[in-house]
Amino acid sequence: MKKTILLLACALLGTVATAASSVTDVNAQSVTQKGTYAQVSSDVAQVYDKDGNKTDVALDKNSTWQVAKTQSINGSDYYQVSTNGFLSTKDSFAYKNRRMTIKVQSLDGSDKNVNVYDHNLVQRNDIQLAPNSKWATDTEINYSNGVPFLRVAPDQYVAMYDVVEQSFSATI
Repeated sequence: MKKTILLLACALLGTVATAASSVTDVNAQSVTQKGTYAQVSSDVAQVYDKDGNKTDVALDKNSTWQVAKTQSINGSDYYQVSTNGFLSTKDSFAYKNRRMTIKVQSLDGSDKNVNVYDHNLVQRNDIQLAPNSKWATDTEINYSNGVPFLRVAPDQYVAMYDVVEQSFSATI
């Protein structure tokens, strides 16, 4: 009986030790929230119905909404933010959550400062990032040019081509 209990205890300890010492690879998909979100960029954003008619709802600046889909209504693009509620892309921008730490360096590899852009991808003249500096980011925006931009501060984004290092962390 004592031998059986001892063998069982050793087997359990071996399993726990193996599980504790195993390495788990985590890819970027598993540490990001799924889905696309829209952030209101105008002072107040009107909500429209599926036919493009104004509703009685308006959304505040900087409010964030989960997007079910992007839809063209009367030739303009809208984000569906409720069952029959659509937010104009002219009043907002789409993003995805992407939490990581990045290191930036100018595209040409020199020690020049890294350009910073707003959510419309307009270069900001009031701020630049030091080369080889590290930043936390939580948001990725993509536009038709195909290059992702990562947020490093409110309405401050860097182009992915200026990112030379990325690290993800996750709690398992």
